[in-house]
Order: sequence, then C-alpha cells, then structure tokens
Amino acid sequence: MRDTARKRAILKMLEVQTERDRLEYGIPPYTATTIAEEIGGSVQSIARTLRGMAKDGQLIAVRDRQEVWNAIADGHIEMTVTAYYSARTMEHDMAAAKLWADGADERQRLALEGFSQAFGMVRQ
Repeated sequence: MRDTARKRAILKMLEVQTERDRLEYGIPPYTATTIAEEIGGSVQSIARTLRGMAKDGQLIAVRDRQEVWNAIADGHIEMTVTAYYSARTMEHDMAAAKLWADGADERQRLALEGFSQAFGMVRQ
C-alpha cells in the first residue's frame, strides 16, 4: 500500500496524542468519525483508508463500545463500533487508556475545584 499524506495523518493521530487530544477525543482506539473530524475528509473515505491500512497490518481494528450521536434519539447512545489502534503503539495505548481511566476521578475533582474557584461557587 502506498504512503500518502492521509495515511501519515492517521498514523500520527493514533500514535502521538497530546494532552489536548486526550481531553478532546480520549485515548485510542478511534473511530473513522473521530479521525475524520480531526484530520478532515469524509467519514466514508477515511473508513475505506482505515480498512486498507488494517488489511496491510498498519492498524488493528477492534470492536469497542462508545457513545455516538444518534439523530433519532437526539442524543448520544452507547453502541458497538469499529475503532482502530496503530499496530506499533497498541499495547502502549491500552496501558495509557487504563491510566487515563484510573485518573478520571481526580481530573474531575480538579476541574470542579477550578470551576468553583473561578466562579466563586461554594462546594457542599
């Protein structure tokens, strides 16, 4: 499979997450929709590229439970989706996801504390 700017952008998104990325999208695996939102392009075209990259061994496709927007429900619902890891960083990403989840309560506490201080709210 030939190397393209889109494939390099996909690998970069899956392999190099900044703190901003983690806050915005969480930790991989990412769906075609999430990747398309970040790097641009149609979801269908990105999904086709992702399937090809998985077939070539660059990515690992997994079934994952994620909240997705549902227009009929007019809200987010949890569904099983196909999501992707980089084959090079999958183990690291899974460990990072566990650490991220383990620290969620502390991040939430700090955010609430900061919000309360910024707006002069008293926590009960």
